[in-house]
Amino acid sequence: MRDPILYEFENYVYAQGRDLGDEVPVTRPLFSADSLRVALAELREILRRDQENLSPGRLRGPVADGIRSFARQWFQRLDFPEHGISTTSDRSWPVPSDEGGVNTLGRNLTSEEACLLRPWPKWMYIRPLLPDLRGKSIMEIGSNNGFFPVRFAELGAARVTGVEVQKRKFESAVWANSVLGWRNIEFRHSDFLVDFTIEPHDVVFVSEVVNHLLCPMWAIARLVSLAREMLLLDTGVFDTTRHGLELSTGWSRDAQNLRFLNFQISDGLLCSYLKLFGIRNEDIVKYVETGAGHILYMIDTRKMHERRANGDLPDNELRRSLLLDFKFPDK
Repeated sequence: MRDPILYEFENYVYAQGRDLGDEVPVTRPLFSADSLRVALAELREILRRDQENLSPGRLRGPVADGIRSFARQWFQRLDFPEHGISTTSDRSWPVPSDEGGVNTLGRNLTSEEACLLRPWPKWMYIRPLLPDLRGKSIMEIGSNNGFFPVRFAELGAARVTGVEVQKRKFESAVWANSVLGWRNIEFRHSDFLVDFTIEPHDVVFVSEVVNHLLCPMWAIARLVSLAREMLLLDTGVFDTTRHGLELSTGWSRDAQNLRFLNFQISDGLLCSYLKLFGIRNEDIVKYVETGAGHILYMIDTRKMHERRANGDLPDNELRRSLLLDFKFPDK
């Protein structure tokens, strides 16, 4: 990252590489020592019950066959209590060897434990921080197998939408919900970056998605436009006030096939970028796990919508872009 520079002109200040303002969003710990201790006890109790209650007979039957039909698609653990089975009951069912972000809770869980539980550990720190969802609409972008939409429905959300671009992941979520029976959950197989039929929701939740997209900055703009009241952005970042964006890629060993991409943005750049939409630092609360390179942003978008309505944006062209007011040239 380049060194920040400020140039002072007669009627404005030009800022390069850093934000001009000195104010910063409120920052809080992602979890306390006490909440971590409770979470670890609950999570290990889940694993203990797995060993105690599982019998070979539970790996047979319609539900087990349904889970098996999506073998190696289960990145998330879904539990089916009425059937005494989960998507990790057979070790050949889940996606192996991927902890999924911060699911070790500061390396207090082993990699194997995190793989068997994900994303339950993440839910342990997200759950206490959520706004009251009763009567609200909430949408998850990148809903994968449908774990979080189920949790949101359990908390009383009136309407839950999961948007997933990967077809098999989407199909697994639809199947799982057909077993669980939540009627207020809808899953959509779509790309939210280009699907403008997706409607805004009161709350938008996204976890470990933006950093894996080809156009992460456009993704943030779309997310902000879809959140009527709050955007919950759970993502990897560089915890620095400097502006920076880094691309990492994963390849097959012969370097012929791209396996994944990861854009990591700096906290300073993200917060400055949000100001372009009318979101100020006072509208953001950050929950940080020290040293993990990961932050949960709770972004209040209500004042942003008021500021847009009042015309409090830099210029007309930017305002049109942020409102997705696109007009294409005539042929």
